[in-house]
Formats: sequence, C-alpha cells, structure tokens
Amino acid sequence: MKRYFLNILPIVCMVLSLCSVAQQTSPKVRKSESPKATTDQNAKIQAVINEQVAKATRLANDIARNVNIDVVASMAPLPPMPPMPAMESIAALAPMSSSRFSDAPDAVFYTNNGNHFTNPDDVKSKEVSQELSVSKTADIYIDNSSRNIVIKQWDQPKVKVTTTVFYEGDGKLSDEEWFEKLNLSLRMLGSSVKIKSGSISGGSYTISGQTYGWSSVGGSGNQGGVAVFNGSGQNIGTKSNVKRIVTVYVPSAAKLDIESKYADVQVDGKYSSANIDITNGNLDAGSFNKLILRSKYSNVSMDDAETAEVEFINGRFSAKNVDDADLDTKYSTVEIAAVKKVIFRSTNDEYEIEEAGDIRGRKNYGNMRITKLNTSLEVDGTNADIKVRNAGANLSLIRIDNKYADIRLPLRNIKNYAINFVGPYSSVYGNFDRIPLKEEPKAATTGSSKSKLEDDIANTIRSVNRAVERTSFEENTNTRFSAVVGDGKGLKIDMKCQNCTVDFK
Repeated sequence: MKRYFLNILPIVCMVLSLCSVAQQTSPKVRKSESPKATTDQNAKIQAVINEQVAKATRLANDIARNVNIDVVASMAPLPPMPPMPAMESIAALAPMSSSRFSDAPDAVFYTNNGNHFTNPDDVKSKEVSQELSVSKTADIYIDNSSRNIVIKQWDQPKVKVTTTVFYEGDGKLSDEEWFEKLNLSLRMLGSSVKIKSGSISGGSYTISGQTYGWSSVGGSGNQGGVAVFNGSGQNIGTKSNVKRIVTVYVPSAAKLDIESKYADVQVDGKYSSANIDITNGNLDAGSFNKLILRSKYSNVSMDDAETAEVEFINGRFSAKNVDDADLDTKYSTVEIAAVKKVIFRSTNDEYEIEEAGDIRGRKNYGNMRITKLNTSLEVDGTNADIKVRNAGANLSLIRIDNKYADIRLPLRNIKNYAINFVGPYSSVYGNFDRIPLKEEPKAATTGSSKSKLEDDIANTIRSVNRAVERTSFEENTNTRFSAVVGDGKGLKIDMKCQNCTVDFK
C-alpha cells in the first residue's frame, strides 16, 4: 500500500500544480460565444477543477496517514476559482498515466528524519568481531563516541571486540571490512591496545528525483538507532529503537584507560587500575584498586575502590565502599555508603554519606549529611549545612569554620567532650553549661606610629564592649563560649560559625 502511495505522489503534486495554474490563467474568449455560453462553460470548468482538487486532497490525506510525510499532510484544498473566460481546452486537466512509475525498483523509504524503514523486516543482522593476543597485564585504551560500551573480563590473554551490524541483501563483507564501515578499530600500539569507536557519516536517499540526506549515526544530537548498510557496505540509513553496543573482552589483570562521550559505559569485574573520562553518559562500574575518574554531565554508579580520585561536574556519583577518596565536585549529588577517609572540595553539592571515618575539606553552599561519623570532621566554607545523625564512640575531633549555615552535631551519647565556640549572631542549643570566652588582648606593636589619641579611642571602644558583654550575658554565652562535659579529655570541638544555627542536642 505504501509503495502505491509513493508511486502516485508525483501525480498528486502534478494535479495540484495544474489546478493552481488553471486558476491563475486567463485565456482569450471566443468572439462567437455569447455571455451566457461563456458562463455555462466557466461553471463546467469550475466543476472539473473542484473534482480534481477533492481527489488530490483525499489522496494527500491518505498518504499523510500511511507514510507519515508532514509536508503532504499540510496540503489544503484550493479555494474556489473566480469566474473567468472560457478556456480553449481542458484536456490538460485530465489525470496523467502512472505507467512511468510502475516499473520503479523497490526502495527503502524514510520519513523526513530518516529513521524508519518502510519494511524493517528486510533488515538482517549478524555479529562481527576482531581480537588480538596481548599480555595479561596489558594497558587497554578505549576512545569512544556515541556507542554504548560494555567491558567484560575473561581468563584469556586476548582482547576481543564484538558488535552487531545491520544490513540488507547478502552482506558478504568480512568482519575486518565491516569494522572499517562501522568506524570501529582494534590495533596494537607498542605493547598497548588501542580501541577506537566513532560515529558513522550520514548518507542520502532519492525519491522521485529528489535527494534527501540524514546526519551521522551517533552524533551528539542523534536520537538513537543503528546504521543500516546495503550488501556492498554502503550506509543507506538508520534503524531506530536499537542501541549501538560494542562489547570488549579484556584479560582480568588488564589496566583500563577509557574516554567516552555521548554514550553509556559498563565495566564489569574488578581492576587493578582504571582511568575513566566520561562526558554526557552513564557509567556503571565494578571494583578498582585505584580509580581516576573525570566526569561531566554524567551519572556514575560503582561498587568499591581502595583509592579513588574523582573530578565530578553536574551529575550523580554513587559508590558502595571507598577506603581513601579525593573528591573535587561541583553542582552534583555524591552518595557513598561507607568511606574510611575522604578529602573533598565541594561547590553547591549534595553529599550523603552513610558511614564515614575521617572527613576533611572545603564546602561552599549545599548540604552534607552523615548518618554515622566515626573519627573526625574538619570542614570550612560558606553556606554549607552539615548534619550528623550519630556520633561514633571513637569520634575525637570536630573542627568547623563556616558562615550562614545550619549545623547539627548530636552529643547526647558522648560522655566526655570539650567545646570552644565563636559565632556572632548565631543560635546555639546544647545540654551543657557555657563559660564565656574572653577576647585575648592583642600584643602591642613595637615601634607603633599610632598617636595617643588613637590609643585612647581604642581603649574606650574596648571598655564599651566589655560593658555590653556584662549587660547581655546570655547573648555572650551564645556567641563566644566554652563548655566541658565529663573530664573534657574526649571529643574536642572547635567551631567558628557566624550567623549560624547550631544544635548539639
């Protein structure tokens, strides 16, 4: 049915074109005919044109529904033709024979975006692969764009790359030839292995003498799909709703170096070393002895790492267990189930850590929530809310320098601790007695050039400040105080937080 519509499409366009010409043409009137005869002939011509327009409109709507060509669907009926002089002949309005299109060969047809085949059952597929013998500890470099990559371990001293190719016809090309058509390569580079996977250049198709093109398969703006080739390996279009996947088998002791854009990467197994750079994609990984990760606009989920160096921008990072982490994050969400030691630099992030040992770093804006803090917490920053739900029995040090923040450090289960707090314009809540801190006098500067008048003014200001402190003892205990619970030899808390709300209960 669709092929029939394609064959008559030029006829429909021709009819509409002739109708338009007929409306705009004003031939000479025969002198011998009366005005009444002229009017009757005009009416007959109008009726013929209206009938042709109605037929063309019905055909156009059928094509729009079955072939999905928006341009055809937008054709509207022509308005009625105004009265005009009689035409010499209306033979030009007769339907054209379609015999010239009946012998046209079958062709794959696409909608305007080039993604859908008229008959997808004509497309075949087969798996193609290449492999190289390598050392079990070989370095594997993968440079990928726009293809999903799956990396699997096996016990063989080989690297194998496999994917699926889609084609019409016989498809008698060798695997090596198909790899070239797919812009996929596997080669040795010294003692290392280089795997490159890129996008495929676009192609074109022709209907009724008009040539239409489509963009490359796998470009950053591509909506998905795989390239489809003819029997000789020419790219003839795309098949939508099918993911482009390349599977790479590597030795279990191999070291990975991956750079990927606009694609998802899956890394199965545990590796001694991995360097991964991912942009605009998702990473699902196993375990690493050492991981170096750089990520932009991506989501990363991994199991375990003994050491992890992470640079992360605009995304979500999730890990189960990390022994030693170095995090540099911006505008992201960081989730870690358990970390023994972490050093971080954070800007406008959301940190969620279930169990942490030593935490040290700088945080500006955002939140840090720790379910259980075991050893120490040292943080400085601005507008960074910090909330600890449970303090471990071995918690020894909390040092915070912050501003404009909400801080929660529950001390109800801690029996011995000492607090030094400085925080103008802050509200502090806790179950302890507060001892106001006296401001330490500044040492006199030798050889000072200050005049006696300046010294007198400074002394007067200090006297006023002391008077204010004496008359507002409660405010002073909230902004500058110390406290000791038990023998004070356990947890040490040193906190500076201006314009903060601090809850020690």
